[in-house]
Amino acid sequence: MNQSHREPPTRNKTAEDIIRAAEDFVPILRELAVKTDEDRRITDDVYRQMEEAGFFHILKPKKYGGLELGEEVHAKVTMTLAQGCASTAWVFSILDADNSLILCFPEEVQDEVWGTDSYATLAGYTGYNPKAKVETVEGGYRVSGSWAFCSGSDFSKWLVFVIPIGEQGEAHVIIVPNEKATTVDDWFPTGMRGTGSRTKVLDDVFIPERHVLTFPELQAGWVASRELHPTFDMLHTTFPSYGKFEFAGVAVGAAIAAVEYFAETAGSSTRVAHALGGNYNLAEQDYVASEFAQASGDVLMAQYMVERQSHDVSERTRARIPSSELDLATWNRNYSLVTRTSKRAVDQIATLIGAKTGNPAHPISRAKRDIEFLSHHVTLNWRQAAVQYFAAATASPAE
Repeated sequence: MNQSHREPPTRNKTAEDIIRAAEDFVPILRELAVKTDEDRRITDDVYRQMEEAGFFHILKPKKYGGLELGEEVHAKVTMTLAQGCASTAWVFSILDADNSLILCFPEEVQDEVWGTDSYATLAGYTGYNPKAKVETVEGGYRVSGSWAFCSGSDFSKWLVFVIPIGEQGEAHVIIVPNEKATTVDDWFPTGMRGTGSRTKVLDDVFIPERHVLTFPELQAGWVASRELHPTFDMLHTTFPSYGKFEFAGVAVGAAIAAVEYFAETAGSSTRVAHALGGNYNLAEQDYVASEFAQASGDVLMAQYMVERQSHDVSERTRARIPSSELDLATWNRNYSLVTRTSKRAVDQIATLIGAKTGNPAHPISRAKRDIEFLSHHVTLNWRQAAVQYFAAATASPAE
């Protein structure tokens, strides 16, 4: 899609405007949720509407038509969109948050990406691929390799990968135009099917030096961009600033939708009473009331945590308050915790409904599959987050 001729969303859009647009989008996403799941991608029209709403300009600098809003807006939009379709919310979250990586590159590269196309987005996979073939040539590198889990790459103009360079295979981050990669249609998961997270392949593609950074250079570039974009508070967060409640918010949003669905349908829902037949009404069972009250309360607490913590993190960033190891470990624990809580709550609701959730088109089936799949993401790994938190919380104070 060539979108370089379009003007960016109006700079006068406020956080309230963006959040309201996300809320208005939820019914549309719910109508398309089954199709998105079956097609294993969001529709071109949905993506266009997200662009026009300004969603991909939330975490983009004003120089390139961005809105320079905070991470709390991104997290809120993610959680809201997920109430319509978790896969769509994930694609939004990935593509908007990956603006952070572009900001790590020098100004000439930022101009190259966004100077003529304010809507350009970045997808890909930032896991290190030691098997990639890299040849050093004049002015850059020739790269061959494959990278899975490229969420949102159906629509991104650019891709990001991590390759080995040198005798020691030092990890380097590269960006490359999406048009130079080929796609392997291998995305057939149980959940989050609509993210289109297919494998991308580079076959002897030239990568100029300006599109290559080491991880220390990535960190240095993030700090350097503060001078290029002095009014953009997000650049003062601890890098990387993405992959937090932006991702966990997808799980919480999907759980909110599951709670709402059950509340709206329980009064007319029945289950088979016993092996010889007969039915009973769910709403008339005390155990149903107890289980649903627990599940809905847990989801509400998870929602409050997303809203409160993402707001607090943004406020600390605006105040230029540095983050300690315990701060980071606590936040990471909470990202995983709300995902774990959402999974447990939707599992409870699915158990109340019974075998009907075996239908993949059932809203609770989709929520259950999506959240379970999300819970395996590296940024939402409960055991890993718990170990990191425990180590930070019990560390001896620095002398």
